Amino acid sequence: MTISKYSFHVLFLILLVSFSFSYAHFRHITPKEIDPKSFNSHSSPLSPSLTSKGSGLLSGSSSSKDSSLFDNLSSSNASGSSKISDSSSVSTNSKGFAFSGSFRGSGLLSASTNSGASNNKEFNINLKANLSGCFSKVFAFGDSYTDTGNARLIGILKSFVGAVLTGRVSQGGNSNFKLGGRSSNGRMVVDFLCDSLNIPTPIPYKAISSDFDFDSNSGVNFAVGGATSLSGDFFVNHKIGHTLMWKGIPLGFQTQIEWFNHFVTRIACKRKTEEECKAEMGKHLIWLGQMGVDDFARVIGSSVSMRWLTDITINHISKILTTLLDSGGKFVVVQGLPPVGCCPLSKLLTPQSEKDEMGCSLVINRAVMAHNELLQKTLEDFRVRHGTEVTISYADYFNAYKAIMGNLAGFGFSDGSEACCGVGGGLLNFNLHNLCGMAGTTACEKPSNHVHWDGLHLTEAMHKQITRLFLHGGYCKPSFDDIISRQRNSGT
Repeated sequence: MTISKYSFHVLFLILLVSFSFSYAHFRHITPKEIDPKSFNSHSSPLSPSLTSKGSGLLSGSSSSKDSSLFDNLSSSNASGSSKISDSSSVSTNSKGFAFSGSFRGSGLLSASTNSGASNNKEFNINLKANLSGCFSKVFAFGDSYTDTGNARLIGILKSFVGAVLTGRVSQGGNSNFKLGGRSSNGRMVVDFLCDSLNIPTPIPYKAISSDFDFDSNSGVNFAVGGATSLSGDFFVNHKIGHTLMWKGIPLGFQTQIEWFNHFVTRIACKRKTEEECKAEMGKHLIWLGQMGVDDFARVIGSSVSMRWLTDITINHISKILTTLLDSGGKFVVVQGLPPVGCCPLSKLLTPQSEKDEMGCSLVINRAVMAHNELLQKTLEDFRVRHGTEVTISYADYFNAYKAIMGNLAGFGFSDGSEACCGVGGGLLNFNLHNLCGMAGTTACEKPSNHVHWDGLHLTEAMHKQITRLFLHGGYCKPSFDDIISRQRNSGT
C-alpha cells in the first residue's frame, strides 16, 4: 500500500502527539526555579505520583504540584527518542579528550579520545605530579564515599559489614591495607587525594583522642557513611527507605557541622584569637565529598519527591559551605554526584519501563543531573559573594564517571555493571537481601577490573581513576592546577 506524503505527515503527527502524552510525566522546569532558600520544612516531601502503580517503585511521573526538574537536562527529537545529557556532557577537558553521551536514545555512556592507542599512558599519570607540599592538611566531609571510619566508630554499620572489614570476607584487593570502615575494597578518593599531596589520610573525627596534636596531623575527616539530608524524624514518621548496610536512624549532615564547630573551638583554635584561627583554617584544603547518594539509595521505591530531596540536599551543602567559609576556609572542592541510577542497586529497584538501554534508572539520573545543575549555580553564588578571597571548585563526578564508562578498557576495567562483592551472578551480581559480607556472598578475584564494589559503592580502582580525572583530567572547575597556583600565590 502506498502512503501519500500528506498521509505520512498526519501519521507522524499522531505518533508524535502520542509519544508526548506517554512522557507527560517528564514536564520541565528549569533548575533556576529551584531555590534552596525557599525550602520549607513543613512542605510535603511526598509525591504519590512518583510511585508506579502495583510496583511501589519510582516511576518519575509528576503532578502539577510536583513538576519535573529537568528542563535543561532532557530533550526529545523528531524520531521520538528522549535524550538526557548533563549540562556539560559534550565537552573537552584539559587533555583534549571530547566526551559525549546520553542515558537515553543511544543508551550509551560514550567517550572518544584523540588517540586510542595512548589511553593507558594518559590514565596512568603520576598522581603526585606537582602537588607534593601544597597543602599540609585536608578537612573532609560527605557520606559513605568519603567516610574512612566514623560510621564504624559510632557503631552504625551492621554486623555483616564487619566480615569485610576484618577480612572474613576477602576484600579482593591489597590484604595489607586496613579498610578502617571504608565502603569499598580499599582506598577512596580522599585517600588518593592525600597520597597525591604526599600527606597521610585525615583521621576520622571519632578517632580523635584527648591528646590529639593538631599541628602534627594531616587533617580530620568528618564524613559519615549513611549520612542523609533527611532528618531522623522523617525516617521514623514515614517509615521509608532501605537501611542497607547501616543500623538505625541515619545521621543528618547537620551532625558534621556540629562536629566541625566542636573541633575548631576545642582543638584546632584552642588558645588562638578569632583572626589567628581563620588564618590557620585558610591554609588548608577543604574537600566536600559527594552528598546525596545515600539519600537517593534510601528512598528508591518510596514516594519521596525528587525535587524536594534535591532542594534540601543543596540546602545542607550550602549550610556546611557557609560554616567553613565563615571559619576562614579559602580553598574548597565540592563534588557533584555520579550517575547513581547506574549502580546495581538502582538498576535492580527500577521498573524496566523507567530504564534506558543500559538499564540505568532514568528517574534517578535525572534527579542527579538536576542536583548537579543546582549545586553549580549555588557554588557560583558563593563565588560572587566572596570574590577572589576564596577558591571554590566543582568536581564534576557525573562526567568523570561517564568518561570512564564510555571507555572501560582504556581505564583498565572489563566490567561496568556487576557488583564485585555479592551473590546471584547475572548482569548485576546483586541481591538486596543478601549484601556483601552476608553468608554466601563472595568477592570477585580481580576487583581492579570492576567499577562497582558492593552494588552501591565503588571499587578502589574506580576511586583511583576518578581521582586522576579530578586532579589532572580537567574535571574540577576551576581546575586543581588553578587551586594549587592560587594557594601558592596566596603565601599561606
